[in-house]
Formats: sequence, C-alpha cells, structure tokens
Amino acid sequence: MAKGIGNGFPIGAVVTKKSITDRIKQIYFNTFGGGHIQCRVGLTVLETIQKEKLAENAEKVGNYLIAEFTKLSEKHRIIGNVRGKGLMIGIEIVKNKETK
Repeated sequence: MAKGIGNGFPIGAVVTKKSITDRIKQIYFNTFGGGHIQCRVGLTVLETIQKEKLAENAEKVGNYLIAEFTKLSEKHRIIGNVRGKGLMIGIEIVKNKETK
C-alpha cells in the first residue's frame, strides 16, 4: 500500500497480524520505512483520508460508476464484465460476450 499511504511520497507500509509481526521483529526492513518524514507524511495522509471521508466518497462514487457501466454493458456488446471496489474498477472489453 506504499503509493496510496504516501500520496506519491516514497514510503512503505506493511499490514499484517500481530502474531506474524511478533515473529519477524528482528528481520523486517523496508527501503522507505521508519524515517521521521515518511512517518509524518503517512500519518498526515491517513488523517486527511479520515477527516475528508475520502474512503466513503470513493465507495459512493465507485458504486455509482459500476452501476452506470453495468447499464452500458447491457446496451453495448463490447463490454463483457464490470467489477470493482471503490474507485478501482475493471471493465472487460470483449469481441463476443458469450465466448469473450
């Protein structure tokens, strides 16, 4: 999740269970991890996402776009499948809907 959490600033992040981190404390490393500036940037990005409700907005807009693209897929033979979550949306372009 490095690109998203840094908003373009070079930062690395790992999310996992505590049971895993308890085992790898001594060997974890990251190219852009742990520096004061990286941590401040990451924290500021996360605070902005929360304060401005960007995740909720991405879900709302994404659901709208998926619904509209799905409607288009019913009209146009070239659109095979529409799927996604939030604003990460995939639209399958096909020659034939049945054979893809």
